[in-house]
Amino acid sequence: MHLPTAAAIGLAGLLAFAARADTAVPTQDLKGLSDPPGLSRYTGSVLLYRNDADYDELRLPTSKPVDKNGEPVAPKALAVAGQRSALQYLVPPGRSPLEVLRNYQQAFKTQGFETVYECAGPACGASDISLHGYDLGRLLVPANYASAIGDNSPAACAGGAFVGDLRYAVLQNKASGAAMAVMSWKPGNVSVYCDEAAFKKHTSVFLVRVQPQARAQTMETLSASELGQSLTATGKVAVYGILFDTNQSDIKPESRPSLEQIGALMKQHPALKLHVVGHTDNVGAFEANLGLSKRRAEAVAAALAQDFGVARARLTANGVASLAPVQSNADEAGRAKNRRVELVLQ
Repeated sequence: MHLPTAAAIGLAGLLAFAARADTAVPTQDLKGLSDPPGLSRYTGSVLLYRNDADYDELRLPTSKPVDKNGEPVAPKALAVAGQRSALQYLVPPGRSPLEVLRNYQQAFKTQGFETVYECAGPACGASDISLHGYDLGRLLVPANYASAIGDNSPAACAGGAFVGDLRYAVLQNKASGAAMAVMSWKPGNVSVYCDEAAFKKHTSVFLVRVQPQARAQTMETLSASELGQSLTATGKVAVYGILFDTNQSDIKPESRPSLEQIGALMKQHPALKLHVVGHTDNVGAFEANLGLSKRRAEAVAAALAQDFGVARARLTANGVASLAPVQSNADEAGRAKNRRVELVLQ
């Protein structure tokens, strides 16, 4: 994203760069993009990026992110789960990031949203060279954002490097459970492929909205026989029918059929001993997920002992957070596969 120097590429190289067509500021939404139902935009904005998930779990930062082992972590955050839409806009020239943010706050206040957190500039966290390098950006944009937009798309140009006058707010509708994060900023230096002067006249907006929605249950309950067959064949079996609310370790009632089948398996094989291992996706801080995965495994072991008569000594509970994914965490489909309880032969 940095402008190469003449020493690096030579005069001929600079002339070659200049001869290429710059990415211009778009005058209409990019092809195939439109607003999600019920979500209005700043008047005159153009939509540069959209990514949806039928179900996602997010922690919208409500405090200044801090560095933890090279990754930004928000000490305080609003945990939300449901249908998620992430969008990036470019507003008409001459509008400041503060003006844009205030308009979003005012518009959504009429829909029952209240601002629960707001920050500006350095108070929002450390800056890097791009939207997805900024602390807040890394916590808000989908995992595949950078690869999806590329290096010289309108979204990349509007992201800018060394972004300025950043504004950020989290809005919540406590009645409906919906929440959104709005981030606005001025693009800085971008790329030799972008019409930099034109993009700098605009304000960029990144918005994430999460609406409550039950997670689709597409995993069938494995029978005791199927559990046993997988343990015999591979030494482990993933159980997706044991469910928890976001960031919670209390087992949901609809998990009972899966627990019943595990209990039946243990009854059929009195000498069987198992590790109960909790797994999470990579959303949120690793240390928090590590503790959460262990507490979930302990809850499963306790339920099997208390409700299904399995001797507690036959079960060892532990958690590994996101250390053993079975699919990429880049999209919700992969994250859903990674959130699981596994039974492993001792």
